[in-house]
Amino acid sequence: MTNTHEQEKKQFKRLFQQQGVDRFALRFQVLEAFLKLEHHVTIKDIQVQLENDGIKLDEGFVLNSMELLCRFGFATKIEFDDKETQYEHRHLGLHHDHMVCTKCGSILEFKDEAIEKQQLKLADAYGFHMLQHKMEIYGICSKCMEHRRSLVPLHKAKQGEKLIIKEFDAGKNMQLRLSSMGLKIGDLIEIVSAGFGGQVVIAAGENRLVLGKGMAEKISVQPFDRASTLSHDSHQEPKKVFQSSMTLSQMKTGQEGVILKVAGEGTLRRRLLEMGINRGSTIYVEKYAPLKDPIELVIKGYHISLRVEEAANIFVENIKFKKR
Repeated sequence: MTNTHEQEKKQFKRLFQQQGVDRFALRFQVLEAFLKLEHHVTIKDIQVQLENDGIKLDEGFVLNSMELLCRFGFATKIEFDDKETQYEHRHLGLHHDHMVCTKCGSILEFKDEAIEKQQLKLADAYGFHMLQHKMEIYGICSKCMEHRRSLVPLHKAKQGEKLIIKEFDAGKNMQLRLSSMGLKIGDLIEIVSAGFGGQVVIAAGENRLVLGKGMAEKISVQPFDRASTLSHDSHQEPKKVFQSSMTLSQMKTGQEGVILKVAGEGTLRRRLLEMGINRGSTIYVEKYAPLKDPIELVIKGYHISLRVEEAANIFVENIKFKKR
């Protein structure tokens, strides 16, 4: 690397002097400071290095010098989403891509020959002459994942994450509201955007939903592990993951389960029991009405109908999808 840096210094002197670039000596000091920093750096990082070398230069001058270094091929400007502009060394003839952790901000460089060849094949298939390209993968690094709890409140999830709804820490009214929005335990969702006044925009299937911070705080989610839940068939639906029990009002069309408990008081509970809805019975969700209320059910071979608020009193376990 030392030999490479010495070669770049020689080329810098030759090119900048040929082009008659002003304040050459000061710009050379910027280059030297930049070459001492092997990671992705900001203008402030370069200024700190200059100050460590006993040199104090104006931020505007450093910025202008780095723009010249980019122009002449000594540096590359990188502008990741929601991050300050950064610069990295440009080694001629070498290429790499980046993975960016949206939690801690760390940047991982990688190169994959199979990806490079596939990009060339794709460009050729479309009759496209590729001049340059870049790949940026945004996610959460292994260190951050190690320190992350298995369950997190929805409002703390990151944009772009795919998650599975695991729990609702909410009262009956909010559970009914979530159910009316089509959200249930086991649903696979994606964070479309977050952080705007505490609101979270999610995608549940083909629907976009906006949740306030108060509601999002009551929903616990688990990261969706695509590698372990998708089969080799890319068209197969991801495996659903469910908690041990949920209310009947949270179940989805096509699911069945075993009744664990019938809650409610007085007349309501007695009515449910008279309909054959008792502990140990298998119940199947046939469909929801167009406005999500009532729910059409099958129990002991009989077709019955329940309001969503009534179904919220029935707890079900061993839930699974069943073909009929």
